[in-house]
Amino acid sequence: MKKIIYFVLLLGFTLVSCADLQREQHLSQLAKQHSKLQDLSAQLDQNTITEVAQIKNNTIQTELRIKQHLHLDTINLELAQKLEAYKLMRKSIKPLMQQFVKIRKGIKEEKHTLLNLKQDIKAGRGNRQHYGDYIRFETQKIKQLQALTNDYLNARKSFYKDYKRLYPSIEAFSLQLLNKDEQ
Repeated sequence: MKKIIYFVLLLGFTLVSCADLQREQHLSQLAKQHSKLQDLSAQLDQNTITEVAQIKNNTIQTELRIKQHLHLDTINLELAQKLEAYKLMRKSIKPLMQQFVKIRKGIKEEKHTLLNLKQDIKAGRGNRQHYGDYIRFETQKIKQLQALTNDYLNARKSFYKDYKRLYPSIEAFSLQLLNKDEQ
């Protein structure tokens, strides 16, 4: 009889310790995912579009000066291409900022979800056998956030490249038109 009780206790202890090992493994995976989110958040903070209002205002003012003071029937092809690229660059500011906000919101929501999952795992709530599935699902969501962040960073880089390439010459052209009309 003692052997049976001892065996049942040993079996129970083994099962509990295995559950604790899985719990620690799950918590470790969640910590890694949380760390990835922190890195994404820091990367996003370092790569915001600074002076958005100033850039947008400058580009709109330049475009308005050109519309008000350019009175040509025909236009140089190179200039037309530059103006078209400039207009597209200006219009890309809003979607770029929307993408930034979407990623920021996704990171915030994912941090909250990981915190809830961590609390559930620590407390042993919910379907314990599905914790691994939940973590894999959240890992996929973080990978999607990483992809969105990379897309944003590439679009931001492209925007600044176009801005630095186009704005000075288009601004100078618009000021020339303004000076011509004032004379």
